[in-house]
Amino acid sequence: GVTVNNIAPGVILTGRSRGILADPVYAAKVMDQIPMSSFGKPEDIAELALLLCGDRSRYITGADIPVDGGMHL
Repeated sequence: GVTVNNIAPGVILTGRSRGILADPVYAAKVMDQIPMSSFGKPEDIAELALLLCGDRSRYITGADIPVDGGMHL
């Protein structure tokens, strides 16, 4: 069957975000909002996407999954 889920990324280090986070004052303000005290990596999103595309997640649907180091808390 078809499942529909949402990956809700937080601050993920990409070319675009690295430019924005180059300002150390701004980067520190953002980091203060992340309980895990680190920015995400593209691999963090990719691993979840692979899980959701496979048979191991066949019974997961309608989920909104934050990948944000706890920023949403």
